Amino acid sequence: MAYFLLFLFGIAVGIASGLLGIGGGIVLVPGLVYLFQFTQKEAQGTSLAVLSLPVLLFAAVVYYKRGFVHLPSAGWVALGFVVGAYIGASLVVHVPVHVLRTLFGLVLLYLGFMMIMTTRRPTPRQALTSGVAALVAALIGLVARRRSAKAPVVLESSEDDIEYHI
Repeated sequence: MAYFLLFLFGIAVGIASGLLGIGGGIVLVPGLVYLFQFTQKEAQGTSLAVLSLPVLLFAAVVYYKRGFVHLPSAGWVALGFVVGAYIGASLVVHVPVHVLRTLFGLVLLYLGFMMIMTTRRPTPRQALTSGVAALVAALIGLVARRRSAKAPVVLESSEDDIEYHI
């Protein structure tokens, strides 16, 4: 059943990726963490494996046929991506999970503010404003996380809540 749910999740992420061009990782990584209880590092590694060339090729062909792919740019970005992904994957074992999650959240916040605040061509002023807004939102989130961590947690359990896995 879990594999079928992962398959359905993959369809949803694929639709979002093909429709919005988000690369899947923006939805895929948080989904694997929050819906399927992957660790942050497992979700990141799985996301990279999922988004490998054979999967993306099918969507890219559709865009290419409609004239929406600039092949020389795609080649250079892909080459840089390979180098950068190798470096990042080598570093991830040395970075604490809370730092990874915070950085990932900051990137999402910044990109979200940029999408909301910019017109067709972003200006340096809009980029700076989006960065400040993302930092303020991140600080509020960090304060809220610390406050919620201090609050007492009351867990109610009954025998009905126990799951047995064979």
